[in-house]
Parts: sequence; C-alpha cells; structure tokens
Amino acid sequence: MLADTWLGLHSMDWIVLAAYFVVILGVGIWSMSKVKDMSDYFMGGRRFGKVFMMFFAFGSGTSSEQAVSVAAGSFRYGLAGIWYQFLWLWATPFYWIIAPVFRRMRALTTSDFFEARYSSSTATLYSIVGITMSIVFIAGGLYGAGEMIEGLAGGVDPATGKPFFPSSYAIAAMTVLFVAYGMAGGLNAAIVTDFLQGVLTIVFSFLLLPFALNVAASVAGTESGFTALAQGIPGRSGDEILSMTLTEEFLKRTGAEPITLFYVVMLSIGGLIGIVVQPHIMGVCGAGKTEFEGRFGFTFGNFIKRFCTIAWTFTGLACIIIYLSPGSNYMSAERLAELQADPDQMKAFANQVFGLAAHDILPTIGHGLVGLLMASLLAAVMSTCDAQMVVGSGLFTENIYKKFLRPGRQPKHYLMVGRFASLGIVGLALVMLTQFDNVIQVLTTYIQAIPAFMGLAFWLGITWRGYTPAGVWASTLGTAAAWYLTQTHNPFALIAGLGESEFLQRNIDYVPGLFREWLYGIAPGMMVPKLDEAGVLLSVKTSVPWQILTYLSTGAVTGIVVSLLSRRTGDDKLNHFFKLIRTPVTEGEVVLSPCTLPEGHLPTEEGKLIAHPDLEIPIPSKLGIIGFALAWVMVGIIIWLTSFLAGMG
Repeated sequence: MLADTWLGLHSMDWIVLAAYFVVILGVGIWSMSKVKDMSDYFMGGRRFGKVFMMFFAFGSGTSSEQAVSVAAGSFRYGLAGIWYQFLWLWATPFYWIIAPVFRRMRALTTSDFFEARYSSSTATLYSIVGITMSIVFIAGGLYGAGEMIEGLAGGVDPATGKPFFPSSYAIAAMTVLFVAYGMAGGLNAAIVTDFLQGVLTIVFSFLLLPFALNVAASVAGTESGFTALAQGIPGRSGDEILSMTLTEEFLKRTGAEPITLFYVVMLSIGGLIGIVVQPHIMGVCGAGKTEFEGRFGFTFGNFIKRFCTIAWTFTGLACIIIYLSPGSNYMSAERLAELQADPDQMKAFANQVFGLAAHDILPTIGHGLVGLLMASLLAAVMSTCDAQMVVGSGLFTENIYKKFLRPGRQPKHYLMVGRFASLGIVGLALVMLTQFDNVIQVLTTYIQAIPAFMGLAFWLGITWRGYTPAGVWASTLGTAAAWYLTQTHNPFALIAGLGESEFLQRNIDYVPGLFREWLYGIAPGMMVPKLDEAGVLLSVKTSVPWQILTYLSTGAVTGIVVSLLSRRTGDDKLNHFFKLIRTPVTEGEVVLSPCTLPEGHLPTEEGKLIAHPDLEIPIPSKLGIIGFALAWVMVGIIIWLTSFLAGMG
C-alpha cells in the first residue's frame, strides 16, 4: 500500500473528509443557540421556507442504504432493481394532497395526531411503533453506509482477509457526529445541515455515474457505456439487463420472483399507506412557515430523490459490465468464478459494489474524489439518522415520559430528557444493525412493512368518522400478525440475536415456516417455490405482493369490523379534529399546545366530495388539483427518462 494512504484512503480524501466534519459540526453547534423550547427542538420552530423544506424532505428520506440497495438490486437483477425505490414513485403525487393535513394538525409528533383523533391508548401505541421505526431506519442507514464505505476503501485486503476500512469504524464516526449535532440543535440542526447535505447527496448520486459508464464501455470495447449494457455479458443478455421486469430465463435460473404489474401496484399501495406514519413525516410537513412550504418540500424533495434513483440504478448496471465481464481488469478470473459459484458471496459483493466501483474508478480521475464521495455518503446517511433520532426522542419525551412518567415539569427538563432519549434511540439502533445480512432485506422486510401496521388507521381516520380506537388496535395487531405469518424469515430470530438456522436448531416453534407450507398446499399462486435441478421442492417463500395484499386486507377488514362493533369517538372530539385539519395555517400564527387552533381562526368551508355524515373527504382546492396534476407529469417524465436511457444502446 502506498505511503500516502491510510485505511485504504488517500491523504487528499482524508483532508476532504476533515473539512466536511468541521463544517457540519460547526453548523450543529450554531443551531444549538436557536433551541429555546420543545417546539424548537422537535419541530425547528416552524420557521423554514420552501427550499429548506425541500432539502429536508429529500435529506431526511434519502439515505445510503437506499443507494446501496438500488445499486445492489440493479447489479443482481438488472434494471428491474430500480423498483426497490420506485415503489414509492406512484405514491409521490399524493404527497401534495396529504401534506397540508400534517401542517394543519399543529402537532409536534404523529402520536399527537392519534391522541387528537382517537385516544391516549392509540397515541401510546403509535409512540411505541414510531420509536421502533426510527430505530429501524437509523440501523438500516448506518448498515448501508458501512457496507458502502467498506467498499469505497477497497473492500477486503487479499493479504489479510480483513477490510481495509472496517465498516465498524465508519459507523462509529458517523454516529458520534450526527448524535453530537443532533442532540445540540434538534430538528433545527437537522434541517439546516440537511440543506448542505442534500446538495452533497445529489453530488454523491451523480458523481460516479459518467465515469462508471465510461469504464464499462472500455471493458466491453464499445463506444459508450449504454452500448455495453445493451450488448450484455455471457449468461446475461442486454435485454435481460435493461428490462424493467425480470425475464423468464432469469427467473428460472435464479428462482427470483417476477416483477409484474401486480407486484408494482401492491408495492406502491403499501408504500403510500405506510409513508404517512413514518415518524419523520410530521416534521417534513410541519416545520415550514405555512402548509404550502410543507406541501412543496414533501412532494418535490422526493422527486429529487426519484431522479437520484435513476443514477444509482445505472451505476449498478455499469458495474455488471465492469466486474462480471470475462477478462475484466477489475475482477480476477478466480474471484469471478467464486462469485458465480456461491450466491451468498455474490450477494455480499453486490452490497459493496457501489463503493468498490468508486474506489476503483475515481482515483484514476483525481485524488480527493473518493473523499468527496464519502463525505456525500456520510451526508446522506446522517441527514436521515439525525431526523429519525430527533423524532424518535420526541415520541418518547412528549408522548410517554411527559404524559406518564413526569408530567408538569418545566420545559427545560423535557428538553434535557429529549436530548438524552436521543442516545437511547441510537443505542438500540446500533444493536439492531448487527442483525442485518443484506441491504435489500432491510428495505423490503422492515422499512416497507412496519409503517403499514398503523398507516391504515391514519388514512381511515381522516376520511371516516366511524373508525374507533378499538379499530386502530385491531387493525394494527391484525396487520402485524398477518405480516409475521407470511414472513420469509423469522423476525424473532433477529430479536434473539440468532441466524435463522441456529434459531431452528434450538427447537423453537417457527410458526411462519409451518404456515407457508400449509399455504403453499392450498394456494400455490401466493407462494414462490425454490426447486432443485430435478424439480424437487426445496423451500417456499411468500410472494411479496401477495404478502402485502394479505396483511393490508387483514388489517383493513379487522379494523372496520371492530369499529362497527365498538363505541364511537365522541362528536365533540371528532368535530374539533376535523375543524383542525380544515383550518389553513397562516404564517406567524401562535399555537400554545399541540393540536389546538390559534385564536381568531375559522375553518375553510371546503365542502364534502361525498355528501355523507360519516365521510370526510373534502372537495380539493384549485391549488391541490393543479399541483397533483403537475406531480403526475413529473412521474411521467421520470418513467420516460428511465426508458430513454435504457434504450440509448
């Protein structure tokens, strides 16, 4: 190794990283002076405009594990891997419609929403689920970042068999930094740093792509990287690589599940139902001056993310040519044979392929570029982790500690508790990330599913007056139970700290495994079988779209039936709630406590779309219709751009 490198990075890379650390830490310390009370810490003082809110929505919802998972999925499955993030594309126009509801709630946390609409018990239930989501999101972000940074530093040293830059070092450094400025400045620090880090995240998303395509062209001996993708490699044709669905040949060879229209529709519905109860969304929509800032930021911040997804995908596709082409200078024939013979090794390699490509390519352009990419990567993960840490601590402090443990204390006391609760949230996330084994598992198993447990209660709560607290409990438990029974992997093995094989060897009853075998016997279309070469059934797993349909329909039916049979929420409480979400926010209004109206405000008489006393679907405003239509135009542009790039070869 050269004398001017350390832990796999050039000295110029370390200089770039040091400069980034100093700037971000300085912003966090400055933000501390802006924190005066709970609203400042957990909601940033509701002082931010459209640009800051756009980058906050982009930064808090964009993390390294998403780039890693999309690049890994594209490397393993071709262009179809884009659906690991595009599952939220079809839901994005609805962000324009739903964002004003969050801002009009005048709440500090989403738990406040459940308190105002339902009851204290449902608010507590959400607090527990929301804190769990924050822990999972932080763990997933740190895990993905660790995998990419390990790849950025060169992966594993062939001489020692150990990583040049162990992911644990990177995770420790990131955690210390975002905890430091997040505890100091709360959501105010998160939003300000997310503006800076959002710019870096865009750099991180697009910096590597043109160089990766150029190297792919050189490896394949073609005029462009897109031509190399269209040409393909032995065993994987260009049509297979550039298809947004999985070809029949690929499915037979790998045993993967086909990405059909049903698959895409169910992932999109699941994403839309779950996104509204992700704990950071209340801040994303509620920290702006008025509801328009939240609406603009939530929608268009996520459209920036969709464009970045295209860059992550084509970088992963270029890596297929760079590393899997026979005779490539970037992969030895022996190592290539090992990967092709062992699916687990190929999966692990895919997790790090984005970082490895940067390590192999960027230093040939100029020293310091790997450092810039790593700083951008750190920006992506920390912009998510800081927001999740703050909202998770807010749920504990505001909705558990203040309500049940120490009511009636001074604001400074709760502010201190909120800061220390942040440490607990991050500590649990560090424990959880040790249980992950691949980034796609993090995205599809946890980040996709857990928010859906209570998402149904949100949507039905704002549209139907008859949905009751008992219905919320029933739908949440019903959804969670159906999800567990249809799981491919046993989540309790993760809680126990065991791999699934070790978990089974200890003779612990494994209900999902038995359930899958029974379900395959009566409804084989809902399952994805794995067969050996002789056609003998080795195992079955639940089809992803059928699993989503199963747990969402179970939760909806259970919640509606129980609501019809249980006591309704009182009219006074319901009238206050719907008056609250019908009253537009004015800049500078003063709200003394969560989910209350400022004096002198009157609700807008929007009228109902359906004239039924129990249905609360307002007639959309002109601004709502125009923005919703423009958002669908953006969806069309993104799909067209993806198809256009795929056809450039």
